Amino acid sequence: MSRYNLEPERDDLRNEATRTPEEDKRDARECPSKNESVERETRYSLRDSELQTLLDLGTFRIIRRGDLIAYGYPEDAHRANRDLTHLTDRGLIQQRISYPEREVYLTLSRTGQHYIQNHRPAGVSKDQVFHRGFLKRREAQHDATIYRVYQREVARIHDAGGTVTRVVLDSELKQSINQSLANIHSLPADEQRRARHEIAESHGLTVVSGKIALPDLRLEYETLDREQTKVDIELLSGDYRPSQVATKARAGFRMYALSQDAARLRPALPDPELMQEILSL
Repeated sequence: MSRYNLEPERDDLRNEATRTPEEDKRDARECPSKNESVERETRYSLRDSELQTLLDLGTFRIIRRGDLIAYGYPEDAHRANRDLTHLTDRGLIQQRISYPEREVYLTLSRTGQHYIQNHRPAGVSKDQVFHRGFLKRREAQHDATIYRVYQREVARIHDAGGTVTRVVLDSELKQSINQSLANIHSLPADEQRRARHEIAESHGLTVVSGKIALPDLRLEYETLDREQTKVDIELLSGDYRPSQVATKARAGFRMYALSQDAARLRPALPDPELMQEILSL
């Protein structure tokens, strides 16, 4: 099952407002021209907090509504609900509910993605990619938790005097690496192995057991001493095998797990040091 399938399972993620194929076709026919889009965008009057919400959703693609409110609007649920209602009404964000959990997930709409790409806030890297789209339920549960992992890591970086400059999701890394790997399939086996290591190194990654290990999240940041560096992070789920956890550790990833998953994973790991490397959310 692809982790990058943007189509929800019919019985797992449901839109609050169900759309028909006829409505989608009508929207495609009525898609505004570039000039019309620019004209419409100039009519948006967004608060700084609303712009930050678009930025967060675009950066992480999918976030639980509760997490967005907790981290983006601490102790101000009224302002959060006002902003989310306004952004939804303007067609900039979309909301879906998972069943049977009734977990609410948020993502950018196409219009919202286009808007944040063309109204990139000052200080946001020109290389920052903005994503959109819902996932199947199990994938949504995992990927929406990446936002929580980010909050933990960015707090650690800030406490050390650093500043995050760019957030890279696994899909972006995978796309870049796969494009490079596609060019080496015709090479002899020895040259392929050498080229694979070179590709991994060029992406700041390592080869483990013959494969390039990919993290769920990469944070590029500047240290207190103005050094440019990064941290690669993996969010472990409860069904990871000990060998998979060991592979992530060998790749040098910082590893997080939800508390209930960490409780299941740690007893199954033979290496006590490896158990200590798993950080609970």
